[in-house]
Amino acid sequence: MNLSWHLSRGKSPAVPPPGPAGRSRTRWVSLIAAVALPLAILTAPNAFAGSTPPFDIGPNGSAVVPGSDGGTPLTDLFGSVKELGPLNSNTTKIGVIHNDVPPTLGLTNPNAQVDLRQAWLNTAKDSSGDDWIYFAWERDSNSGSGFIAYEFMKNAAPTACAFGPTQDDTALIANCNPWANRSGPDATQTPPAPGDFMILWDQQGGSRDLYLRVWSGTAPNLTLGAPQLLDANVSAAAYSADGFRGEAAINITDAIYGGVSRCLAFANIIPSTVTGNSDTADYKDTILTSGRTLSNCTTTTTTTPRDAAGAAIPATGVSITTAGVVQVKDSALIALTGGSANPGGTIDFTLCRANDSAGNPSATPPVAATATCDTINPVSVLVGNDVVVSDPDGAYPVTVTSPSAWVTAAGRYCWKAEYTGVSSAGIGGSSDVSTGECFKINPVTPLLTTDAGNNVTLGTAITDTASLTGTAPEPTSTVIHTSASVGPRIPAGGSITFTLFGPSTGSCGSQVTAATQSVPVTGDNTSYGPASFTPTSAGDYHWKASYNGDSPNTAGTSHNATCGETGEDVTVSTVPSSLVSDQTWVPSDSVTVSASAGGPLAGTVSFEFFTNGTCAGSSAFSTTKSVAGASSQTVLSGNAPAQTATGSFSWRVSYTSTNPAQRSIAASCHETSALTVTNGGTISSS
Repeated sequence: MNLSWHLSRGKSPAVPPPGPAGRSRTRWVSLIAAVALPLAILTAPNAFAGSTPPFDIGPNGSAVVPGSDGGTPLTDLFGSVKELGPLNSNTTKIGVIHNDVPPTLGLTNPNAQVDLRQAWLNTAKDSSGDDWIYFAWERDSNSGSGFIAYEFMKNAAPTACAFGPTQDDTALIANCNPWANRSGPDATQTPPAPGDFMILWDQQGGSRDLYLRVWSGTAPNLTLGAPQLLDANVSAAAYSADGFRGEAAINITDAIYGGVSRCLAFANIIPSTVTGNSDTADYKDTILTSGRTLSNCTTTTTTTPRDAAGAAIPATGVSITTAGVVQVKDSALIALTGGSANPGGTIDFTLCRANDSAGNPSATPPVAATATCDTINPVSVLVGNDVVVSDPDGAYPVTVTSPSAWVTAAGRYCWKAEYTGVSSAGIGGSSDVSTGECFKINPVTPLLTTDAGNNVTLGTAITDTASLTGTAPEPTSTVIHTSASVGPRIPAGGSITFTLFGPSTGSCGSQVTAATQSVPVTGDNTSYGPASFTPTSAGDYHWKASYNGDSPNTAGTSHNATCGETGEDVTVSTVPSSLVSDQTWVPSDSVTVSASAGGPLAGTVSFEFFTNGTCAGSSAFSTTKSVAGASSQTVLSGNAPAQTATGSFSWRVSYTSTNPAQRSIAASCHETSALTVTNGGTISSS
């Protein structure tokens, strides 16, 4: 049973606390009426003078044994039944039995007055912080006398002593000596701790005197110390009304450990009856069990995830680097309650990457707020194995830092710290696998910038290029490493998608679906693209670019999402067209059509010849000629009908463009002639 003991002890006055939680001292000093039993119990009661014990002992003669103090009993065979117990020989006396070579045990049938039916054990603290051991017993007879003995050993019995409901008596007789691991003082503790000890209760005449005997020396050369009578300051004992049972409590902090509140561990406790209080006394009956221990110190392990510099990782997490690796550690604070002891034992540090409920690595941290190293399909790596727990000051609490781990994937991670404790010093182990052990590693968000091409004339392609920086490489196959060398890395993948919107002014306008283009990403690069598209309408266009990221290490991002980046705007415009005409008289005409840009000419020129100077009435001649080819073309009308009359003449010409990049020219009375021919100048679409 594990019990809580304190690190320090401060004696309070030997006055019971008020109220129902305290027990009046008069209860310990009142006289008890005589009880008519074969076992005389009329001796003066223990006048307990110390601080109030944490157990209700007595009153003698009417004590309820074990009351609420005993816990689970240790049962034993009794009556006319043979049971295992020490053989009666010179090598099995209480002073030397630990050196006996098996067979140490045999089948015996103790007399009823020394035949134990069951026993009880417990431990607790009093109001001053002192540690007490409670023990109780039941005999098969309430007459006669003998010595009740309880032996408390720090070391467990040999593994050959496997007692229990299905025990093999033959094997136990051949191989088991339950006392073989007795030990003396422990000089490694500060101050040195006394050795194993026995408490003996001499029941002759109904006595309630308790004696302490402590082992000294070094095993196997141990010496059993002389009996020390325990006074009422540190002990109390009582019989039940029927005399079959008795109970006692010992302040072991004062009686055995000199007032020092220690971490205690008794891994082998043997209740027994013996023939006396000397080294040569024989064992009569023993209760031999496996697994019943008493300990009083507990530890707590509280851990804090830390970064490479030793700083606590904040709740918001840390970002994976552009190198795609993060160095992390764990810091474990081990605290002790219940006594004092030198730090010892080891601690294991395990780092886990929490996966989602389907067993997949987490894409976007966190997976779940409750995910720990023991849940959500963790992938774990033992980062620190048997890390020694020590402290230069030689005292708890002690902080132990794990070795570093290097992780190559963003996600939710959790540490698990498991402290062994120090069983030989009565220090229990502890662990931390709480959500406080968990932390996030966030993906990087790269920088995406774009650069649109120059403004163009309708009919010319517009372009956009992108630059992507600040990506992180993809994770390694083993995402948790115990060294900084994590192996080769694959650059971030994914793709950049270019989209075009317009034509519009002051807003994105409609998406030009045909212009959408994607290019693959292979890590940081200052030139992705160019995306290219040739618009069919003039106006203002707007490029956008977006990167879809590469989970889990690189997040996606976009550029010019609201079409507010002027560097992503491109203007597509048209150009004016013009013509120059030259007359050829007898009578004929020619027209030169040209355009400064927009590609080759395409269209028709119309000629109309009038026999007046105002292009009035019906034309005397008309023809239409095709225009195609270079940016400047001369078109001849051919000869008009011969004119015999004198006077004024005129030509009406026009140009119809079928090239959408070049403008048409409406018909006009452009040329007149009389005795002389007058040619017109340049005509422009603007």
